[in-house]
Amino acid sequence: MKIMSKIYDNRINSWNFYIETTFGEYLEFASEIVSNNDLQRKRVRASKSIYSLLKTDLQKGCLIPPLVLAITQVNAINPGDSDDINSKKILELIKNNSNEVLILDGLQRTYTLIDAATEMSSKSKEEQQLFMNYSLRLEVYVEINKFGVLYRMLTLNTGQTPMSARHQLEMLYRNMLDTEVDGVRLVTDVEGKADPDDNEFVFKNVIDGFNSYMNRNELPVDRQELLENVKMLENMSEENVAEDLFQEFLNSYIHVFNKLRQITNDHLITKDELEENQISESPFGKKVSKVFSTSQALTGYGAAIGKMKDNKIINSLDEIKEMLVNIGSPDDLAWFFEMLIKFDRIKESSKKIGNAQRMYFQYFFRELFNKESDSYLNLEEAVENGYKKYDSQVN
Repeated sequence: MKIMSKIYDNRINSWNFYIETTFGEYLEFASEIVSNNDLQRKRVRASKSIYSLLKTDLQKGCLIPPLVLAITQVNAINPGDSDDINSKKILELIKNNSNEVLILDGLQRTYTLIDAATEMSSKSKEEQQLFMNYSLRLEVYVEINKFGVLYRMLTLNTGQTPMSARHQLEMLYRNMLDTEVDGVRLVTDVEGKADPDDNEFVFKNVIDGFNSYMNRNELPVDRQELLENVKMLENMSEENVAEDLFQEFLNSYIHVFNKLRQITNDHLITKDELEENQISESPFGKKVSKVFSTSQALTGYGAAIGKMKDNKIINSLDEIKEMLVNIGSPDDLAWFFEMLIKFDRIKESSKKIGNAQRMYFQYFFRELFNKESDSYLNLEEAVENGYKKYDSQVN
């Protein structure tokens, strides 16, 4: 294994090492890393596929395009030590952190190489050794964060993976399940009903919200399209990858969520209050925590904030947190009662209720946080004017 060059990728803040190695050196750890990256498409098994031909070519010493790997281990390289990195150090990093090495590009070629090596085991020792000494090129990203992994995966393999961008996000951040972000724990649907009063969010709802933020669209994507990844890439290219954008997004929403709970004092609407305000017996939610922990709320927020960034109304998610200091309502509960009335109307008039609710949330948040809006930081006005914007689009 020999390092031919190294370049710092300023877009994703990671060193990229261009390496010449051999089939044998790569095969020492290849089988340990093929299952690490759930974002990759599944193995192609068609016997008459191009990979079957490639296997034969590899046994004859075929030179293939570089395989791209990523070492996600934090502090894999000490600051200032990049000049001292040698091939032995890179190999040690890969072997010692094999569970954190991802194949960003070249999974099918890796499987084919492993198959070719298996077949070569029945050949003579001389033929096996010749095969193991054939040359192979690698590109290795070191200390690449999750956002960088996703960005590079999409740029290298746009259109190849069968997953939607939302599914890729879910797989990428799955290790955050049962962890806390600013006091909120992310749980799965199958664990039982998440309790927002106990600071629990359904993980899928948060992923939906982040996906809407990245795509600037509150509506769920029904099928995977190349354009979806392209649009997401365009939006990602405008983001700063120095920090984990997913946690930054979730952190901002948690601040909004907690502020709204604080304003209503976590009030649980009674049956009498439902009747008095002419709200249905089965409202969208009887507490702010229930309403604003839904996928509809998170996707509406994500789309709204993303569009506001595109329109230069805000420059960062941190601005939303700063605005919350001044958010309010003449009556701590009137705005929430009125919002539930709006949701009753949406339920009565919409064919796709969930999508309609998402759209309304999107307009509500845009009214609430837009400095140029008459509803700026006024909850009652945002509820009313957000509904007018929604209604104008559907009627």
